[in-house]
Amino acid sequence: MKQIVSLFFAMLLCVPSFAQQVVTTDYDLSAEYNKCMRLKKTGVAGIVVFGATWLAGSAICVAEQNSYINERWQDGDDMDEYLRLYNESKELPAYKRGVVMSAVGCIGTGVSIFLTAKYGTKAKRIRNSQGDIVATLGMDLGPQGASLKLTF
Repeated sequence: MKQIVSLFFAMLLCVPSFAQQVVTTDYDLSAEYNKCMRLKKTGVAGIVVFGATWLAGSAICVAEQNSYINERWQDGDDMDEYLRLYNESKELPAYKRGVVMSAVGCIGTGVSIFLTAKYGTKAKRIRNSQGDIVATLGMDLGPQGASLKLTF
């Protein structure tokens, strides 16, 4: 019995030398990864800003058109007069400003979506490529002596 217990403790003392230690890859320090994440966050911010510009431009167009037509449409039944007023309202400076805002917002939103998708995918690829190593086997010298490291 004494031999079994001493063999068990001897085996237990050897376990730390074969202990597994997970090596954490620090992809956050990669300059390429940081650049991709910065551009992805810029894209998300652009989606919000340009999306709001797009909506504001559309709201300006509709509001200016409706107020122009409502002020001038007399009887409310003549559709030819309504169409004439509708086309006249498109010549107002405020309506044109709304159209420009909508166009800039639409184009900016598209570019921002492209940035977010492209650099988000690139950052994800960089982050996932850090885990390609399946296992490593190495030696380490420490205060307790030499140890063998097997990392998965």
